[in-house]
Amino acid sequence: MSLSASAYQTLFENDPDGLVSINPETGRIRVCNERFCDLIGRDRQELTDQRLGAFATPLQGANRDIAESLQQDHSGDTTVEWQLQSDTTEESILVEVRLSTVSVDGDDLVLARVSDVAEHENRRLNFERKSRAIEAAPIGITITDPDRDDNPLIYVNEEFQHLTGYSEDEVLGRNCRFLQGEETGSEPVTEIRRAIDDEKPVTVELRNYRKDGTQFWNRVTMAPVRDGDGEVTNYVGFQEDVTDRKQYQQELELSHHLLETVPSGVLRTDTTPDGTFEYANPALVSLLGAESADQLREHCVADFYADPEAREELLEALHDADDAPVKREVTLETLDGERRDVVITASLTTDEIGTEHVHKVVQDITERKEREQALKRYERLVENLPIGVYQNTPGPDGEFTFVNEAMVDLFDADSKSDLHHHSVRDLYVDAAEREEFSEQLREASVVTERELELRTLRDETMWGAVTAITSEVDGKTVFDGVIQDISERKQYEQRLKEQRDDLDVLNQMLRHDIRNDLQLVTAYADFLANQVDDEGQEYVETIQESAAHAVELTQTAGDIADVMLSTEDSRQQVDLRSRLDGELDEIRSEYSNAAITVEGSIPRVSVIADDMLDSVFRNLLTNAVNHNDKEIPEVRVSATERDETVVVRIADNGPGVPDDQKETVFGKGEKGLESEGTGIGLYLVETLVETYGGDVRVEDNEPHGAVFVIELPKAV
Repeated sequence: MSLSASAYQTLFENDPDGLVSINPETGRIRVCNERFCDLIGRDRQELTDQRLGAFATPLQGANRDIAESLQQDHSGDTTVEWQLQSDTTEESILVEVRLSTVSVDGDDLVLARVSDVAEHENRRLNFERKSRAIEAAPIGITITDPDRDDNPLIYVNEEFQHLTGYSEDEVLGRNCRFLQGEETGSEPVTEIRRAIDDEKPVTVELRNYRKDGTQFWNRVTMAPVRDGDGEVTNYVGFQEDVTDRKQYQQELELSHHLLETVPSGVLRTDTTPDGTFEYANPALVSLLGAESADQLREHCVADFYADPEAREELLEALHDADDAPVKREVTLETLDGERRDVVITASLTTDEIGTEHVHKVVQDITERKEREQALKRYERLVENLPIGVYQNTPGPDGEFTFVNEAMVDLFDADSKSDLHHHSVRDLYVDAAEREEFSEQLREASVVTERELELRTLRDETMWGAVTAITSEVDGKTVFDGVIQDISERKQYEQRLKEQRDDLDVLNQMLRHDIRNDLQLVTAYADFLANQVDDEGQEYVETIQESAAHAVELTQTAGDIADVMLSTEDSRQQVDLRSRLDGELDEIRSEYSNAAITVEGSIPRVSVIADDMLDSVFRNLLTNAVNHNDKEIPEVRVSATERDETVVVRIADNGPGVPDDQKETVFGKGEKGLESEGTGIGLYLVETLVETYGGDVRVEDNEPHGAVFVIELPKAV
C-alpha cells in the first residue's frame, strides 16, 4: 500500500491501536504513535532506534526477530502474539502484532500494529453484547445511510422485522417510505425529512402499514450518529407500535370531549362532609350559575344543596349500595340564588391509593317538574270546567278515551265509566251528521263552534256547540274537543226568529194599512183645497204637509224595521254611483226650489252595503233641504276614493250643527234645530252605516252650514 507522507501521518497518529514503523533491513523502530507509547509506558525518544523485540517476550514458537518473522510469510504480512512488558503497570500485556509492509513516499517500511488482546477482546465482547441487545430490543431499530439521497436502510433488527412483517432482505437498501399508505399523514413525514435536513433528532407518531396491509400507529424517533469530528455518519431509528396506547388516548380524548359537551352536569368530588369539586364539566358550571370550574372550586359541594341533609343521605346510600349507583331527586341552589330541581345519579369509586371519590351525573329537571305541575293544574282545571271536555277515537265505532265530570252531567251519565261504555255515535241524534263532522275534522284538523243536535243517555235531545282538533297520541289519531250546552240559546233563537217573523208581518200590515189611509187623507185634502176659502186653505195645507210627513215617517220606520230584521248575510257589493245618482234625481224632482249640485264626478266603485244604502243618502239629502233656513237651499255633493274606503260629503248652507250636538245628533229621537220631526232619520243613517262597517260624522261647512261625511268600505 502506497500513501503520501501527510495522509500516512494522519492515519498513523489517530489509529486506536499501537503502531510502530520499523526499518525492514535493521529491524529497528523508526517512529511509533502515542497509543504504542501508552501500551509500553515509555516515550518516543526512548523507543526510537530500538528493536521491537527488546520490549517483548515471544510466546511459544514466536520469533523475536521482526525480519525473520516477515521472511516466514512470503506474502509480506504476518501475525504473531507477544508479551509486552509495560513500565506503567509493571505487568506484561498480551498483544497481537500484525506485521505488514507499506510504502511511504517511495520508502518501504514494516508497519507493526500492536493490539491489546484483552482490550480487543473486551471491545469484541462489548460489541457482541451490544449487538445482541439491539437484536433483542423490544422496539424496532434501524440504521440508515445519510450519504445517499434516499437514506436507505443498512440495518434492521429482528423486532423491526416482526413489527412490519418484512424480512431483512426485503427492506435493506430501501427507504422507510414503503411503510406509508393512504392514511399516513403528510405532516409527520414532512417533520422527519425536515429534521434529517437539519441533522436534528425528531419523534413523531404516524400511521404505517405492515406487509399484510394492516395498519398500526408507529412512534418513530430518528437521531443522527456523529463521529469525532461531529460529522453525521448514520441515522439510527427507533420504531414502536403504540396502537393500543393511541386507541386508549383517542378513547380518553373522546370521553373527555363527551364529558365537556354532554348537556348534563358531570362532577367528581371527595367524600368529606362538605365535599370539594375535583372535576366539573361546562354543563355543571352553567347549571350552578358559575363562570368557570375554578369558581366552583372556591365553594364546597354542600353549599349548593338546598337541603344539606340530602347530600349526607346520598353519601350514606352510596356506602350501603355495594358499588351500585344511587339516584336521587334533589333541589340545588345556584350562585345566583335560583333553585333548580335535578336528578343526581351517583357512584362511588376508589383509586389506586385507596382514596374514595364520588362521581355524579346531574340532570336538570326543573322544566319537567314545572310541566308536571302545569299538567296537574290543567287536569284540575279540566275536571272543574263547567263545559264538557273529551277525547275520542275516530271512525264509526269511535270510543271515549277521556271525559271530564262536566261530560257526565251533560249527558246524564251515572259516571265516567258509564260514558266509556257507549260509543260516540250513540250521543248523536243523526249518526250521519257524526260521520260528516268526523270527516270535516280529519280534513281541516280543527272545527270551531259546530252546532250539533245530541242525545243524552236518558234519550233527551240537547244542542251542543262543539270545538274539536285532531291530535297524535302514540302514533294514533284522536279527537280532542269541548262541548258547551247551547240548548237554552237555541230555544231563545227560535223564539226570537218567531218574534221577528211576527214583527215583520205586523210591520208590513201596519205600513200597508196606514199608507192606504194616508192616501185617502191626501186625496180628500187635495179635493178640499179647491173647495175652501182662503181662511180654510191654511188648514188644508197643514193636513197635506202632515199626511206627507206621515208617509215619510212610515217609510223611515219601515227602513228601521228592515235594518232590525236584516242579517250580515244580506251584505253585498253595491255600486255607489248609481245609488247616489238615483237619490239625487229623486230629491231634485221633489224639491225644485233647492239647488243641488255635484262637485267633480262620483267614482265608479262598489262598496259593502245593501239595498238600504238608498235610505242613507235619501235621509241626508232630505235633511239638508228640510232643515235649511235659506230662501234657496243649496246642497253640494262630492265623493273621494281612498285605498280601502270611499268618502261621500253632503254639504248644505243651512244653520249648521252646534259643536255640543255633533256627537248626539245621530241619537235615537234627536231632532234638528227647530225641527218638528221624530229624529229617527239620522239615527237610521248611523245604524245603517255602522252595520256596513263604515262611519258617519258631521262637520262645519264654510262659511256656514253643515257637512255630513259618510265613509264606506270598498268591496274587494
